[in-house]
Amino acid sequence: MAPFIRVQNLNKVYSIPDRSLHILKDISIDFAQGEMTALMGPSGVGKSTLLHILGTLDRPTSGSVLYDGMDVFEFKNDALAEFRSTSMGFVFQFHHLLPEFNTVENTAMPALIAGMNRKEATGKAERMLSDVGLSERLYHKPGELSGGEQQRVAIARALMLDPKVVLADEPTGNLDTRTGEEVFGILKDLNDRGITFVIVTHNETLASQCNRVIKMMDGKIIGE
Repeated sequence: MAPFIRVQNLNKVYSIPDRSLHILKDISIDFAQGEMTALMGPSGVGKSTLLHILGTLDRPTSGSVLYDGMDVFEFKNDALAEFRSTSMGFVFQFHHLLPEFNTVENTAMPALIAGMNRKEATGKAERMLSDVGLSERLYHKPGELSGGEQQRVAIARALMLDPKVVLADEPTGNLDTRTGEEVFGILKDLNDRGITFVIVTHNETLASQCNRVIKMMDGKIIGE
């Protein structure tokens, strides 16, 4: 059976005035449906760039990314944005919550943007927040939440449109050890329900709980 995500001969080159920066170098790798994969390596080796390309937030210089056999970078920009919004969820180190909106409103935002009616979006946001342990914090604004609670809101927001894959870039990087373990435990529970995860992390303890750990160096995959 074909892999859920197949990356083939991926390269990313950034041109600056006096030279070119070859960030990703001929990367080929497969990801299975329901797998939780950690990407590890020193800062600057291309982990986040690879994650952004997997999430179609950036286009590769060459190579392909196939989801269920579809080369997504053959899509035009509008179709690619639609694919991204309906198939993927994102969790970043910095949660990017809107300070003027409460927890439910922040969580519901992707669904509202996608055209879901407010009542349905609000109800689903409340269920998502309950799933991540925030049923008592539905109407608090980000400034009234702890760092761990804010990251839980970001996770609930990432799940609003029932993504097939969640891409996370240092999701526990801004948290203390205990809170980071709690947040990672939520990601593990979601993975157990069948959601595919690709996670950039420097935390070896948390990475060891993933199905796979892929190590990168100088823009290349050097092993698992």
